[in-house]
Amino acid sequence: MKVMQRGIMKVAPGKMAEAMALSEKLMALSSRYGMSTTGARMYRPFTGGGDAIHTVIFEIEWDSLTEMAAFFEKMMADPEYQSQMSQWDTLLENHQVELYVVLS
Repeated sequence: MKVMQRGIMKVAPGKMAEAMALSEKLMALSSRYGMSTTGARMYRPFTGGGDAIHTVIFEIEWDSLTEMAAFFEKMMADPEYQSQMSQWDTLLENHQVELYVVLS
């Protein structure tokens, strides 16, 4: 069962450039552990008011929950990943993750 992971990040005002640079580093690290960066997409809302200008949305497709879980087990054990996660704390106001499955 294919799974789509969708993340919504509210970036702190004035921190977007730092967040995008850190995101590039995270994508490079992620690709070493098997995440397909060609299937990953990032968006910024075109309209929406409020904090839309500070919002980044990413989507990643996985072939299964098992594949996604195996990826995160490897990533979370990596010291470089752990270091990057603490850096996000200073850049984001909020981060939520949603998982979707395709309805047949």
